[in-house]
Amino acid sequence: MNYHKENLKEQLVEITWKICTVESWKKVNLRRVAQKAGVSNTAFYRHFKSKNDLKVEIMRKGFYLINKSIKDLNIEGNFASYGANFIRFGVNYPHIYDLMFGDNDLEMSLYPDLEVLSNASFKGAIEGVKVFMPNESNEEIIIKAYNVWASCHGLIGILRRSDVPSKKSKTLHWIEDNLEEYLMKTTFSRKR
Repeated sequence: MNYHKENLKEQLVEITWKICTVESWKKVNLRRVAQKAGVSNTAFYRHFKSKNDLKVEIMRKGFYLINKSIKDLNIEGNFASYGANFIRFGVNYPHIYDLMFGDNDLEMSLYPDLEVLSNASFKGAIEGVKVFMPNESNEEIIIKAYNVWASCHGLIGILRRSDVPSKKSKTLHWIEDNLEEYLMKTTFSRKR
C-alpha cells in the first residue's frame, strides 16, 4: 500500500463522492474508501479524525456546487433559474442531496463553515425574492422565500419518487424538462 500519495485527502473525498453519488452515504465504509485509494486504514485517519469529518467534506462539496452555480446565475432576469438549478442538483445527486438536507447526526455548530455554506443556499432564495418584491417588508420576503424553498424541496421529492418511468406522468415529464417555465408559472412569478 502506498502511504505517501499526493493529494490523498482529495482522492479520498472524490472516491467517497462517487460512492455517495451512485449508492448512498450508508454504503460508505472507511475500509472500502481506503482500499479504493490503495492505502491502509491508518493512512485514512491521517487526513480525517472520523467518518463524520469525511461526511462534512462531501456536504461541503455539495454546497459549493449549489452555491457556485447560484452565483453564476442572473437571478434578476430569471429567478426561476435559481430554483431549476437547485431542483436539478437534488434530482441528479439524490444521495448527496439527502446527506445535505436530510436527517443527519452532525452537530453543525462544530462545523461553522459548513453551517455558513448551508445557510447560503437559502439566502439565495431570499435575495431572489427581494428582486421580485423590492417594496415588501423583510417579513413578507422571508415568508415568500420559505415558500420558494419548500416548493423546490417538494418538487425534488415528487420528481425523485416518480423516477420509475411507468409512474411518471406526462405532466411530470414536462415539468422536469421545462423547470424554468414551470417555476415561472408557479412560485417564481412576480406578484400580480
